[in-house]
Amino acid sequence: MTGSQGANVHSLDALKDIRAALIKFQERAITAMGEMRQRVDRTVDWLELDRPNYWRDQEHRAYDQLATARVAYETCRLQTVGGRRSDCIEEKKAFERAKVRMEYVRNKQQAVRKWMVQAGREANEYRARTSTFQRSLENDVPMMIAQLGRMIEAIESYSETNTPNLVSARVSSLSASTAAVVGSTSTDPAMSEPVVNRADETPGTESHE
Repeated sequence: MTGSQGANVHSLDALKDIRAALIKFQERAITAMGEMRQRVDRTVDWLELDRPNYWRDQEHRAYDQLATARVAYETCRLQTVGGRRSDCIEEKKAFERAKVRMEYVRNKQQAVRKWMVQAGREANEYRARTSTFQRSLENDVPMMIAQLGRMIEAIESYSETNTPNLVSARVSSLSASTAAVVGSTSTDPAMSEPVVNRADETPGTESHE
């Protein structure tokens, strides 16, 4: 503030409300960003670690089932009952189910590999896009909160220091103005009480001796 220019502050409470709102925003935003990053990381880990191990285990089981079903089916086909070969209907169905299961597991493995690459790419893009906002939350917003705090402290200190002097100056100025008015009223002939001529008090009357 230079010269006689005063602080143009209409509401100190508004500055305090803005600072409080920024603090709450920072806390909520940091919490939300942290939760989102954890979800992204868990999804990527699930696709890169959990699913490949799971479907690899399922592949081993499906292979064992397929081998067992094939042996059972081939063994049934070689058997004869009363000189007649068996239809091996149940064994054939089990063998077909085992082949379908193996195909299903291999398709899942391909899907996991595809989505593992896609999820990794999307996760990296998400981190890149949110990094600027994350830095703002960690650096810019705290600086704004600190600046507002210093402004509030400075304004409160200024008000506490200058308000009594301003009031005193205004009272002194008002007293001086009042004294000047009173003084001019008592000395200025134009402001003094007019002298009334008793003879002229009642128009049309004359004095008789």
